Amino acid sequence: MHQKMTIRIKNWKLTFLALLFFALFTSLGLWQLSRAKQKELLLATYAEQTKRAPLTAHDLNKANDWRFYRASLRGTFDNKQTFLLDNKTFYGQIGYEVYTLFYAQGLAQPILIDRGFIPMDSDRTKLPSIKEINGIITLTGMLNLPPTYVAFGKINDSTTLTWPLRIEFIDLKAIAKLASNPEGKIEEIYPYILMITAHHPAAYPIEWKMLVMSPERHRGYALQWFALALTLLILWVALNRR
Repeated sequence: MHQKMTIRIKNWKLTFLALLFFALFTSLGLWQLSRAKQKELLLATYAEQTKRAPLTAHDLNKANDWRFYRASLRGTFDNKQTFLLDNKTFYGQIGYEVYTLFYAQGLAQPILIDRGFIPMDSDRTKLPSIKEINGIITLTGMLNLPPTYVAFGKINDSTTLTWPLRIEFIDLKAIAKLASNPEGKIEEIYPYILMITAHHPAAYPIEWKMLVMSPERHRGYALQWFALALTLLILWVALNRR
């Protein structure tokens, strides 16, 4: 006859810790699966929106979720007010993401243009020279939300404004306070940024990445968390079986 396995808890403190970590590992696995689903929906939205014809300034004046839509705008760069987003990398190089204000004809607010990456000088006190694009031009690109960060401190630590201006994160309200136009202070910046197409003369080296982490990678992490939870359960049973 087979002996029936019974469980006898030998150490309640270890059991409590095991239960706590089992719940934690399981929750992290479920969270990773949820993130994978969100990323899949994001990719589907991106694929759908980029098939549409480019929007115009008239379209953008309407309230809507314009993320991942393409847009074509005609207007002028404000060459005197470029922002350098700090701590960016591009194929191992350290540098800045270049953002310049653009006044599009027919658009109620100026829009921030993401122009790509520029490397940092070996002397951090020397800021790179930004090429000026003069006259009325046409820009095409993809609309996106500003990059999000866990921000600490000020957007800019300088006591005086020197252009181009190095910033630590993107905050459109803070940027509006730092920027100005011939009529005075800018009240508001358009809530989406335009990620310029790579072939445009105003663009710097660009490799737009839709996602930092793919759905498959999230699912891989979920599997690891579930495996840890299962291993912990097996160990607990082995230690407490009679």
